[in-house]
Amino acid sequence: MVAPLIVTVSNTWLGNDGSWSTFNIDVGTPPQSFRVLPSFQVQNVWLPIADECIKISADAEKCGVSRGAQPFAQRTSAGFHTNVSSTWEAIGLYELGLERDRGISGNGMSGFDTFRVSNTTLDRFPVTAYASPGFWLGQLGLSTVPLNFSETINSASLLVNLKDKGVIPSLTYGYQAGASYRETRVPGSLVLGGYDKSRATTPLTININADLSQALTVGLQDILVTNSFNGTLSMITTEPILAPLDSSITELWLPRSVCDRFEDAFGLEYDTNSGRYALSDATRNQLRQQKPTLTFTIGTNTLTGGNTTIIQFPYAAFDLQASFPIFANTTNYFPIRRADNESQYAIGRVFMQEAYIGVDYEQGIFNVSAARWNETDPNIVPLPAGDVQPSEVPRAGADGKSHLAGGAITGIVVGSIVAVAILVGLSWFVYKHKQRRSYGAYGGALVATSEEKTYPRELQDTDTEEVAGGEVFELPAKHGHSQLHEVERIAELDRHEIIQELASNRDG
Repeated sequence: MVAPLIVTVSNTWLGNDGSWSTFNIDVGTPPQSFRVLPSFQVQNVWLPIADECIKISADAEKCGVSRGAQPFAQRTSAGFHTNVSSTWEAIGLYELGLERDRGISGNGMSGFDTFRVSNTTLDRFPVTAYASPGFWLGQLGLSTVPLNFSETINSASLLVNLKDKGVIPSLTYGYQAGASYRETRVPGSLVLGGYDKSRATTPLTININADLSQALTVGLQDILVTNSFNGTLSMITTEPILAPLDSSITELWLPRSVCDRFEDAFGLEYDTNSGRYALSDATRNQLRQQKPTLTFTIGTNTLTGGNTTIIQFPYAAFDLQASFPIFANTTNYFPIRRADNESQYAIGRVFMQEAYIGVDYEQGIFNVSAARWNETDPNIVPLPAGDVQPSEVPRAGADGKSHLAGGAITGIVVGSIVAVAILVGLSWFVYKHKQRRSYGAYGGALVATSEEKTYPRELQDTDTEEVAGGEVFELPAKHGHSQLHEVERIAELDRHEIIQELASNRDG
C-alpha cells in the first residue's frame, strides 16, 4: 500500500477573519505559489484571481499577499495570473455555488493547468480563478464529487485523481486546523489517504450524509459555557441542530435564539452591515481575564445522549479579529452568525482548531474527536481502499435528487475573451450590495436569470457587441453529479481581449 500524502503546511498564518494555518501549493507553468486552506466541499483548486485585488485595493500586491499569493517573477503578486501560464487551458466562466445559501457569491474562470502539491504534480487539473471577497484565501478541495463543465468536458476531483494515479491509497483524509492561540502556535495538519494518529483522540464515528453537499453532518447537542458574564449556562436548549462541518467558512451558523444567548453571555454587539458579532476592546479584555470555556457536545443526531464526543474550547479560540473587506478597520468579533433557517446551519473552521476530522469515503464514514496536543511527532496512518469505485462515491440527496455539492459551480459557458472583464466587476458589485443587506439569505445570481436580463451598472456601462459563441447551457445532472442551474445568455459585451498585467508590467 502506498503511503499517504502529507500536504506541506506553511509557516504563515493568514486570514481576514482570523489567523489560519495555511498549506502550500503551486499552479501553472512557470509555477505560481499560493498558501491555501482545505475545503470539505470544493472538488478542485480555487485561487483568487489577480484582477480582484487590482480592482478593490489601492495596494494590490499587499492585498494579494494577504490572500496567500506568493512572489512571482521576482515581484509580489496580486493573485493568480492565468495569462502567464503556458499550460493554462481556459474552459469558461462559472458562477460559484459554494456557500450560496449563506449569502456568499462570486464568479470563477475555470480551466485546466499544472497543479503541484507536496512532491506530486498533476497535469491538466481543473483550477478555478475566482473573484469573491467572501473567500479571501484559496481553497484546496477535498470533496469526491466529479466536476462536469459540459457533456464533453469533465474531470475527477483531487482525491480521486490522486488515488487513480497511485499517489494515495484511498479516498480518505485527516484534517486539523491548528491553533495560533496556543503557546506553541500549533500549525495545521492535512493528510490525504490516511490520517495523523498523533493529532486525534478516541473519535465519534458518523455515517457520511447521502447528500454530499452536506456530507459531514453532525448533531450539535449542546454548547456549555462557563465563566461568561452570566456564569455557567447552556447555549442550546430546545433547538435541534443538524449542521455540516464546513471548513470553507470560519463561523458557526446557528439559530437566532442561540446567537441571542451568546450575545447576552459575552457582551456582543450585532453589526448589521457585516452580519457579524463585534465586541469592544473593554469587553474583549474582560473576557480574556475571565477565560470562559465552551464545551461542545457532538452526536450522531440532535437528541441528547447516544453516541457523543465532548470537545472543549478556550475562549482564545473564539477571540478573533476581522478586517477588510468585512470591516473597514480591524475589529474584534466573535465567530457566530445568524442562520435564517435550517439550511444555513453550519460548523465552520473555528471548530476545527480543537477538533480532528477524519473522513473515509471508501467506507462512507467520518470521525470527529478532540485534538491531541501532547504528541510532538506525527504518526501517519494509511487507510486502505474499499470496494467503492470513484463513480460510485457521489450519491443522491435524501429527496432522491442530485444536489449541488459545495464545490460544484453553476455552468455559464462563455467566451474566455470576456470572462475576466466581467468576473471581477460582477463579484465585487454583488458583494458590496450584500454588505448593505441582511446577511440572512442569498440575494440572487451574479448573472441574469430572468427574461428581463437586468444587469448591474458596471455591466451596462460596457460598450456592447455580441460575443460569438457565448451560448449558455445547463450542465447535465446525472446520478451522483451536481445539479446545476440553467442560466440565461450572458450580457452582450465588447469583444476585446483582457490582459492581466503583472505588477512589473504596471510599473514599467
